[in-house]
Amino acid sequence: MKVLIINNIFKIFKMSEFDSKASTWDENPMHMDRSRQVALKMQELIPLNKKMIALEYGAGTGILSFLLYEQLAEITMMDNSVEMVRVMNEKVKDRNVSNLTPVCFNLETSTSEKKYDLIYNQMVLHHIHDVEAIFEKFYDMVLPGGFLAIADLYSEDGSFHSNGFDGHLGFDPQKLKEKLLAAGFSQVKAEQCYSVERINPDGSNRSYPIFLLTASK
Repeated sequence: MKVLIINNIFKIFKMSEFDSKASTWDENPMHMDRSRQVALKMQELIPLNKKMIALEYGAGTGILSFLLYEQLAEITMMDNSVEMVRVMNEKVKDRNVSNLTPVCFNLETSTSEKKYDLIYNQMVLHHIHDVEAIFEKFYDMVLPGGFLAIADLYSEDGSFHSNGFDGHLGFDPQKLKEKLLAAGFSQVKAEQCYSVERINPDGSNRSYPIFLLTASK
């Protein structure tokens, strides 16, 4: 019983942390630069077209989807942060975009029956504890002939996040490939698409490379 209480408290804190960042998220130029590079690499590796129905899982404020919406028929922007979804709704209204739909939903704890031609996310997977389970859900939700795209950190030493982070310290793309193949995906490949540059407290520069991994069903 105590474990359940602790876990619930952590989940509330984790959601509140992202809620508190939502209103200023787009002010960080790195978030836009990273999303642009992820979008370019997606266009290079996946044959996007205006008939595709897509899902961005863990969409945040929807930066990546706003870069891709003109190339796709419809995008559901899913996030479990109420404030992130609020910001997305405001942006959709302000920009009068008709094919973007923000949704507040937690795919880790719930199941969606909707199917998509494309599912994608960026910097989300390292926050998901059960990677195998989410891959199985993605596989069920992708239509035959559809695609999955995941942008995330290569394995790092834990310095990317502050102390107390209990997610994954990046990933070895080859190990993720094995998990995706086990879930049923095929044609899995990964390429570096961006590098987050940070200045350490000692003044030295630190790079955190990001890959884009794609797979098909």
